[in-house]
Amino acid sequence: MIPDRFLTQPSHRELVDELLALDTAEDRLSWLMERPPLHKPIPQDDRVEEKKVPGCLSGLWLHAEMVESTCFFSAYSDSDLVHGVVSFLCDLYSDRDCSEVLEVGDLLARSLRIEGLLSTNRKRAVSSALSFFQHTASARGSLTETQGHSNE
Repeated sequence: MIPDRFLTQPSHRELVDELLALDTAEDRLSWLMERPPLHKPIPQDDRVEEKKVPGCLSGLWLHAEMVESTCFFSAYSDSDLVHGVVSFLCDLYSDRDCSEVLEVGDLLARSLRIEGLLSTNRKRAVSSALSFFQHTASARGSLTETQGHSNE
C-alpha cells in the first residue's frame, strides 16, 4: 500500500492506480513500455555522451528542471523497457517540491515493486534515476536554504 502523502497530485494517483490495476508482471511491463510519458522528451541535442548516465548498458539520459522549488524530471533511453520504467518514475517524482522528493526517496518506487520485474542491469538504471532525483532535490534544497539565510 502506498501512503497517500506520496500521491499529492491527481496525476500521481492515476498513474499508480493504472499500474496496480494490471494483474501480471508482463501486463505491467507492457503498460510501462507503451504508456506515453507525461513529461516533455529530452531533445536529441541533449543526448550526448557527456550527459549519459554511467553504468547503464543501454543509453540513459536524465534531465531536471526547477520552477522555484518544484522539481520536474524527464528521461530518455535507447531501451524501450528502461525508457518506460524510468519515464514512469520521472512522472511520479515530478511536480513535487524538493522537500517532498527528498521525503519520498525511493519508498514510492520500492512500494510499487517495479524493480522486482527487472534484470540486474535494468535495476541499475532505476537506481541511477532515483539517485538523480534525490541529488537534484538535495542540491536545489541546499541552494534555496542558502539563499534564504543570505537574505536574513
